[in-house]
Amino acid sequence: MALVSQAVLAATPQAVDVIVVGGTPGGIAAAVAAARSGARVLLVEEQAHVGGVIAGGLSNIDNGNPAVIGGLFNEFKRRIVGHYARTYGAESPQAKACRGGTDFEPRVAEQVFNDMLAGEKGITVKLRHRLRGVQRKGGKVKQIVLEDLAKPGTEMVNEGGVVVDATYEGDLAALAGVPYRVGRESRGEYGEPFAGRIYMDLGTKQVLPGSTGEADRGIQAFCFRFPLTQVPENRVPVEKPAGYDRGDYEFLLADVKEGKIKTLRDAIQLRPAPNGKYIANNDHTHPGKGCPRQSLDLPEENWDWSEAGPEARARIFQRYWAYNEGFLWFLQNDPEVPEPLRAVMSTWGFCKDEFPDHHHRPWQIYVREGRRIWGESNFTTRDTEPDPATGKPRPRPDAIAIVEYGFDSHAVRKYDPAHPGVREGYVLAKHPPTQLPYGIVVPQKVDGLLVPLACSASRLAYQTIRMEPVFMALGEACGIAAKIALDAKVEVRAVNVSDVQREIVKRGGVICYDAPPNAPKSLKP
Repeated sequence: MALVSQAVLAATPQAVDVIVVGGTPGGIAAAVAAARSGARVLLVEEQAHVGGVIAGGLSNIDNGNPAVIGGLFNEFKRRIVGHYARTYGAESPQAKACRGGTDFEPRVAEQVFNDMLAGEKGITVKLRHRLRGVQRKGGKVKQIVLEDLAKPGTEMVNEGGVVVDATYEGDLAALAGVPYRVGRESRGEYGEPFAGRIYMDLGTKQVLPGSTGEADRGIQAFCFRFPLTQVPENRVPVEKPAGYDRGDYEFLLADVKEGKIKTLRDAIQLRPAPNGKYIANNDHTHPGKGCPRQSLDLPEENWDWSEAGPEARARIFQRYWAYNEGFLWFLQNDPEVPEPLRAVMSTWGFCKDEFPDHHHRPWQIYVREGRRIWGESNFTTRDTEPDPATGKPRPRPDAIAIVEYGFDSHAVRKYDPAHPGVREGYVLAKHPPTQLPYGIVVPQKVDGLLVPLACSASRLAYQTIRMEPVFMALGEACGIAAKIALDAKVEVRAVNVSDVQREIVKRGGVICYDAPPNAPKSLKP
């Protein structure tokens, strides 16, 4: 727990009902849900923007079965559709390209999130404020200490009846002394067949030789998610980034020389979005093709991120951006890339109307996992296994959300030629829709705190929770639970979960799902 100066301790705290730290989609959902319950809410974000990775470039939603997520996530989608219908017409190409609100431009996502926050009178938003400390009293989080990044060295104390840690990394929970873990459990710890060190054939789901199932401190690779365009009037050139290292692209060059890379889509994923934009993402090594051997992910070099301080995270951020923009610059400029291919690649660029205050580059790195707290409940892949009596996962009486997207882990280690066609750590495996219990957001040992993003799960099970729609559902549940606990004058761990569930359902949320026989199967993974 961070130590705070006596001068700060003596300061008069600014009191609200609920403090949410992290302007992620899950944090926004928590703030809006609490405000709609009548709470006075303070939302704190270190960046100059809200919306986390969704507004920061991940502008297509991983939600294979839309029936299992409702509430504020559905409201977000409706607002996306409404924006494109009002701006361009209900039958416009832009309205159709947003696909019911799941595909959009980052700038539009940020606008929608800001509109959702501005629509609630009870919410105060503080941007560019960094969490510096947490103060507990009798085992309960009472106050947080913030630094105003516009005025370095200026600290302020804020007091809340309930605090919600909505950071991707679980920073507040760690400062508060909540027990947590980072990295992979072994295959044997929970009996999870795909846990630990693994090489998986993504086509057959076969576990390949070299898979030991051993635990380690590894987390899956990060990358940036960003829009690209070929529209000349909106295209910003790719530049050679500071820190560019040609040696980073050894296997990319090998794929080029073998004729496996003919278009940008052979090296990265590109998903269409409105207004001639395509959302870039890492691509895995495809079974049979054996490529791309490397893409936008940069494994191993992010292992320290979760527990790193601001300066170390800034260095990792810059390293990742140098790698990601350097990846594109290499394909457009390297003399060993054939000139016709360079010409094709050079038709792509960043978008002039996106991230205007950040050189048209994203301000958010895609943190696919960070800390995971130890909660009152702990979710593992075993919880998704069918009950022999019913053929379905066992029901959870304290359910507050549903997961159905498959276990989806990107690479944990870099490509190793000794294991051709795969990258270590990649797992793609389906499971049936499964309920998430309230206890995973309630930390052990510390009161007055809820943790919807860095929640309690095995590392492999977290790979189905880590989708932004699920984070929004958990955040909404935490916002509701916070106000119910305050009104009942009980700790959040002692809240009547039935009351929380009734309010979730009343607001259109989903806490149970029994797929009809003819229901479409999840699309991912």
